[in-house]
Amino acid sequence: MTKKQKNVLISIGMFIGIIFIYKFIKKDSLTGVIFQTLPPREAALMAGMVFGDKNNFDKQTYYNFLNSGIIHIMVVSGTNMMLVFRGLVERMASLVGRKRAIIFGFGVSLIYLNWVGWEVPVLRAFLMMTIFYWAQLLGRKFNLTRAMILIILIMAVADYRVLLSGSFYLSFVAFGAITMNFFKERRWWSDLWNSFWVNLWIFPILVLFFGKISLISPITNALILFLVEIVTILGILGGIVGLVVPILGKLILWISLPLLKYILYIVDGAAGITIANIEIKFNWVWLVGWYMILIFLLLKNKEKSLISKV
Repeated sequence: MTKKQKNVLISIGMFIGIIFIYKFIKKDSLTGVIFQTLPPREAALMAGMVFGDKNNFDKQTYYNFLNSGIIHIMVVSGTNMMLVFRGLVERMASLVGRKRAIIFGFGVSLIYLNWVGWEVPVLRAFLMMTIFYWAQLLGRKFNLTRAMILIILIMAVADYRVLLSGSFYLSFVAFGAITMNFFKERRWWSDLWNSFWVNLWIFPILVLFFGKISLISPITNALILFLVEIVTILGILGGIVGLVVPILGKLILWISLPLLKYILYIVDGAAGITIANIEIKFNWVWLVGWYMILIFLLLKNKEKSLISKV
């Protein structure tokens, strides 16, 4: 078999794989494996975190997540999409070639996006990864600022109502805060600082749209967010494997059980600290002033960095 014939067969096989996933692997089947394996509360959390299933949370659990400032992990985030898209591309590139891996990753990620319901944070991450890998296919340099502007325009033109959504602003501001974080060194307290830094940026939006914040959310985020990647991988892998080899799929999902119990333990404990939840009124003047201060801090730190390099 020639190399060209082999490449054609690989391409056909990957195309068939995408069609197979789309036609025969459904979100309800994957979440069904989760609920058959894990206790109800833990299963609801995993189904929400991995597949965007919001229909199985009891009211108390919902309010506990809300009051502990960690409500955003109850649903699929942009992190999940980046894990799926980037994970597929980077792991398959050495096996089938980078171009084919990018095309396959795009196809599967589009299916995943449809599974989770085209949520704003996931759509933003999908578009970001699409532009990132499209630049690689064209041999162009990826520019983050231009990509973010393009994504905002695409989403606004597709549905202008997204501009009225709090999740739209939270997603972009949180992502921007992570990329603009001027403290890049890894220390034992880095996760706590990163969480605090992101919360500084999303604080005005939370107050403006929801009127309520949790003072301990930086701590709860630092204690929990590092588990999102692990739970996502175990949830997707366990669900898919469970459809083919049930006992093996259940074994994978059981590994996640202590992690899910830990998340619920932290959330329940933090929600009990009622004094940490405060209601604040915020207007657009305060919002602009808040961001002017943060931008000033960024510019000041950038100036110091430039001076230190001279």
